[in-house]
Order: sequence, then structure tokens, then C-alpha cells
Amino acid sequence: MIQANNIDNRLTTDMLKNQHILRGESGQNLNWLLKNSELRGYNAGEVLLTPEKNNNTLYLVISGRVQVRLDWQGHEALAYLDAGHCVGEMSIIERKRPSAIVVTDQNCRLLLIDKHIVWALIERSNTVARNLLYVLSSRVRKDNLVIFESRQQQAISEQNSKIDALTKLYNRRWLDEHLPRIVQRAQKNRHALCILMLDIDHFKLFNDNHGHQAGDTALQVVAECLADNIRPYDAAARYGGEEFIILLPDTDATGARVIAERLRERIRNQPIENVKGKRLPMLTVSIGMMELDAKQDATQLISAADAALYRAKNNGRNCVAI
Repeated sequence: MIQANNIDNRLTTDMLKNQHILRGESGQNLNWLLKNSELRGYNAGEVLLTPEKNNNTLYLVISGRVQVRLDWQGHEALAYLDAGHCVGEMSIIERKRPSAIVVTDQNCRLLLIDKHIVWALIERSNTVARNLLYVLSSRVRKDNLVIFESRQQQAISEQNSKIDALTKLYNRRWLDEHLPRIVQRAQKNRHALCILMLDIDHFKLFNDNHGHQAGDTALQVVAECLADNIRPYDAAARYGGEEFIILLPDTDATGARVIAERLRERIRNQPIENVKGKRLPMLTVSIGMMELDAKQDATQLISAADAALYRAKNNGRNCVAI
């Protein structure tokens, strides 16, 4: 803390009128407040409030700036409050420990008002009570916005964690989480469910001949072709490497076969270009198709589709097998 003889101790009622909670206050009450509060100087980096300690003081920022933080982990401060703002009012009103850390961001002059003086000032002045109510509502509104944005960002992060970065299809994590539920729902409601497992034919050779960047482009082209040619209630996922899975709810083997053949044909005729615009060889896919059995779980359904995929490969590739 800066020693008292090293700070400008001049504080007038006109200066106090710039404080948000004291706007419109009478000179009589401002003079009374000056006599019952203390002006102190603080160096940058000094802690004013922390959730580990009770707080009995309202701090008015006369000059300088303080920062509000949720933790000490190096994250960006939640807010910066400069001259005219106050801190500590929430913990005094709620009679609880502070919910955040407040630390001086610059050398500051702060007016310290004991909690008993705060309550006495509220009793003396409707103006202070009204201003304080406005400050509190603004803080609550801002806190709610921060919570909303935090939850929104969390939802986005959670969603992104289930999307394959390269193809923008669902990833293995999404499939592992949702397929068991989809299987259980279909069995409970006695609805048909089919699964397609696709594998790009000779993809390793394609990579070896044209490079991994071209391979990534090919995966993106196939994924886009899948996404554009399934129904809105179907789901496409990258299972791993060059393998993809299509979930077809409310679809029996006959309908799934039609969809599988359409996808195979669309991919076979889909042009592929590298980043320089050079035309690359078109790809084909082998597809294993399986309809859900009443006694199967998600793992068994995947295994059955995988076995069907190997039959498609053994049949010469670029075909659909059951």
C-alpha cells in the first residue's frame, strides 16, 4: 500500500459527485461521508477482495483502475473498473464473501467506506439507495450476460468436440455416444434402423500417388457428397481414416439398399481436384449394409456392418454388400 504522505489527499465533494453511487447527492451528505471514510493509495497488483476472506468495505475508485477476476490462472480479467466505479457492494449487501477477486490494475486512490457507514448512508439518502440499486442491477445484468456467453461457448465447444475437423461430419465420439440411444429407441418403438459402413477403395494408394493433402481433399469431397445426399433425419459420421458410417432411421433393408447404391454412384462420379485445380482420379467406395436385429446392441450392429463391408471388398469393391 502506498504511504499516505505519498498520495494526493485532496478530496472534495465535487470529486465525489463523479462517483456513480453518489450522483445527485446533497453536499451535506457528501461532507458527512468524507468525515466518515478514508482515502488510501494502492500500488498496482494489490488484492482488495477475494472469495477466501470476508469483506466489510466498499471501495470507491477515485483514480486509477481495478480489475475483476474469477481466478488467478492467467485468464483475461472479467472486467476493468476505472474512476467513478465501486467494488465490494455486492458482498456487503448480501452479507457473504466476495464471489470474485478484485485487484488493483494500476496505482490507485480509493475511498474506503466501512459497511456500517454504507448502511447509514443508505438510511440517510434515497439518492444513494437509488444509485446503488442501479449499480447492482447493472452488475447482475452483466453477470447474466457473462454466464449466457460462457454457456453458449461451452455448448459450441461441446458441439465442436463431436465434429470431425477435416470433414465436418460427426466423429467417432458422437457415434459412440448417440448410436446406443438410437438403437434402443428403434428397438423399443419397433422401428426399422439400417446402418451403412463405407470405405474408400484403395485410399492408401491414392495417398501414396498424390500426397496426403490430396488425400484430405478427397476425404472432404466424399464427406460433402454423403452429407448432400442423405435425408435430413439421417446422420453421417467419419468412423476413422477413410471409413464413414451412415445411420438410416425408420429405414428397412430395401430402402437402405436404394440409398446405398445412390451414394455409391454419386461418389463414383464425383470430380476431385487438388488445391492447384488439377483433376485427380475419381474414387469409389465399398459399402457394407446391415439392418438392426431385435437382439443386437450398438456394438453388434457395428460389427455386423463391418463384416458386410469386408464382403463388399471381397466381391471386387465399388459395390454394396449385406
